[in-house]
Amino acid sequence: MSKKRIIAIILAVVIILGGIVMSSISAVVSTIFNDNSDSALDPFTEEVEKSGNSSKRIAHLTLNGEITQDGESGGLLGGNGGYNHSSFLKQLDDVKKDSSVKGVLLTVNSPGGGTYPSDEIYQKIKQIKQKDKKVYVQIKDMAASGGYYISSPADKIYAGPQSMTGSIGVIMSNVDYSDFQRKLGIKENVIKSGKHKDILSSSRHMTPEEKNIMQSVIDDSFDRFVDVVKNGRHMSESKVRKLADGRVYSAQQAKKNGLIDQIGYENNALDALSKDIGVKKPEVFTYSADNGFLSSIFSAKTSINGVKNSIEELKSAIHNDSKAKPEYLYEG
Repeated sequence: MSKKRIIAIILAVVIILGGIVMSSISAVVSTIFNDNSDSALDPFTEEVEKSGNSSKRIAHLTLNGEITQDGESGGLLGGNGGYNHSSFLKQLDDVKKDSSVKGVLLTVNSPGGGTYPSDEIYQKIKQIKQKDKKVYVQIKDMAASGGYYISSPADKIYAGPQSMTGSIGVIMSNVDYSDFQRKLGIKENVIKSGKHKDILSSSRHMTPEEKNIMQSVIDDSFDRFVDVVKNGRHMSESKVRKLADGRVYSAQQAKKNGLIDQIGYENNALDALSKDIGVKKPEVFTYSADNGFLSSIFSAKTSINGVKNSIEELKSAIHNDSKAKPEYLYEG
């Protein structure tokens, strides 16, 4: 048996055993947090940023980094800027249920991300608004693509004078290694049930028909994005489509085009939100990790997902699998 084959077998065994161990631990942790009842344990504590009227409060939430499902971008191939999807959705749920919260200030600093997690956040924000709570967004460096998607339903959008936003569009890509493989004398044998089963294979060129198929998928996600902006910003569809060529806009350009309402900082947005909910001095609070047992387990669940994803990334690299998917992501 060759040395390379022995190494490959050892690597496969490590991957399999690692996957079994991580799956077992994840199952135990998930059992604790899969209780959706009101009595479910909450890993967050509230920290008061500004004291004030505790019966009419403002929740200050922050979304920082690429919008991904937990574990998607925290593995061997890169990080997501510290964003925790499960944690953020839980905070939005807490805000929705808390009758003392009358407004939400959402600080966004994100280039966007996956279409699915972006839409999950969008739906949660709409649910919060349906509870007669005001939602304001303040854009830091950037709220592009999915970052703007989740901001669109806000009652008001503020952006700093040096902020960038927009990038309304969808992108999907994969790497074609076929020419390189051909030079190395590598050929992949594929057995498939239909001619498009390996439509995004990295081992061959994509056909014009396949490009049209994948373009139709992108077009559906794009139409969804257009509807979200149209409804959130009360624009005509034609105007949104004119703005939605994928470019980013400066704060000044975005205000001129109606993509944001005001140029200002967090304190400006907070003052305006306080007036909007009719409270001169509301209590402003944020959520923070409890730093105790519950928070440790909640963080462990995400870490386990990240390790499991690292294993999947390694397996995909070995098998040359394509994981391309539509994304609301600015790739500048």
